Amino acid sequence: MKEIISSEILILNNGLKIRLLGVKERPEKNGEAIQFLREKACGQKVFIKFDTTKYDEKNNLLCYLYLWNKIFLNAHLIKNGLVDVDVAKDYKYKSKFLTYMGTK
Repeated sequence: MKEIISSEILILNNGLKIRLLGVKERPEKNGEAIQFLREKACGQKVFIKFDTTKYDEKNNLLCYLYLWNKIFLNAHLIKNGLVDVDVAKDYKYKSKFLTYMGTK
């Protein structure tokens, strides 16, 4: 992980700009979310997985982000209440992510 622009947008070491699928920025928690990502992902090997929709309206690459040890960062951000669930799009984990919000 090279840079964390927001709780949704990240730049990988290879310069690839990605947007976390299913994640919607929560302004009052943005600093905490960025700190969480910085602590978990900076300097770590990460893996990305795609869903049926590959790009958003701004041409950002949409993906699910995993750490080398299989920790699912999109889900962890939601479970920890650091972001909201993006309900504007349809994607594989939408209902699962919404149940995570319900447990907060």
